[in-house]
Amino acid sequence: MTKFHALTLLVGLLVLGMVVSGGCGLPPDTPPPDGPAGEAADGAPEVRDVSMRLQWFPQYQFAGYLVAKVRGYYDEAGLKVSIFPGSPDFVPLPLVVSGSDTFGSTGADTILLARQKGIEVVALATIFQTSPVGFMVHRGSGIEQPQDFVGRTVGVFYGDNVETEYRALLSATGVDRAALNEVPAQFNMEPFLSRRVDVWPVYMTDQPDLARRSGAEVDLIVARDYGVVLMGDVLFASEAFVREHPAAAQAFVSATLRGWEYAVTYQNEAVSLIAEYDPQLSLEHLKFEATETINLVRYGAGERCLGWSDRETWEAEQQQLLDLGLLEAPVAFDVAVDNRFVAEYHRRQGKTCGEPESPE
Repeated sequence: MTKFHALTLLVGLLVLGMVVSGGCGLPPDTPPPDGPAGEAADGAPEVRDVSMRLQWFPQYQFAGYLVAKVRGYYDEAGLKVSIFPGSPDFVPLPLVVSGSDTFGSTGADTILLARQKGIEVVALATIFQTSPVGFMVHRGSGIEQPQDFVGRTVGVFYGDNVETEYRALLSATGVDRAALNEVPAQFNMEPFLSRRVDVWPVYMTDQPDLARRSGAEVDLIVARDYGVVLMGDVLFASEAFVREHPAAAQAFVSATLRGWEYAVTYQNEAVSLIAEYDPQLSLEHLKFEATETINLVRYGAGERCLGWSDRETWEAEQQQLLDLGLLEAPVAFDVAVDNRFVAEYHRRQGKTCGEPESPE
């Protein structure tokens, strides 16, 4: 099930996946990079038991949540947090809207499209300040730019945010989609590795490394290099939950950002932690994933204020969705995004987000 189909799946019987427990060993007892900023808002959270639905299985893409769980940041914030993996059958948006999960991770475009449909969800933190999506090609194939896609076989994840980025890239570079030979993409990269497909959509945080480990020499074509402005993972909740439980929302956002600060500052320790969740991945692969993930987290507004949702960036992405015909009308930034909790987290560390620093 794609995320666009998930916009209509908001009720029904939803069976929760396996809980990511916090029973594994802790990474080295390195001091956290903040301090009281990880604490809950004034007073105890209105609710203690909450859940977080990831987009996929535990990996470095979700390091902040996993670190916050295992290092006890959620506990210190007064929360008992269950972390659940996502999959094509367990999509965060309908699970959060139905109340089966409290928080979720999704793309910024999903938030905007949901608001257009009257689904009252709100972004609480922009974790990936730029998109993790790239288009992988074999080195030496003669494909060096989107214009070289013409006449080639291109894998497409139809109905997903990856297709949105693909469409935006073609539009930005004037490539006629009808001139390409499109085939459905899949999670298994074998069609690309066997050279039956020339261009393969990937998450740059991990799949290029896996392809190289399979013996392929690959290059990446990245949409943002051609003026496409799209973001990646966003932490969100239902508007009703945030309205009714603001202290719990603050506690969760603060502890999560504390986890991300740790993952960014103590990369090797966080890699060891994630390896316990996914023992099939090598430490070297996880180190690659960590480096690429941190680049996305610290991009743009995230360089100063991790998790901050930048108005201009959100509005630029929205304009691209309007231009592509995916959005029918603009969605007000302050309707789709609630920056209060990220701002409060950083305020406790002496930072002001969204404004230039005052001269000394």
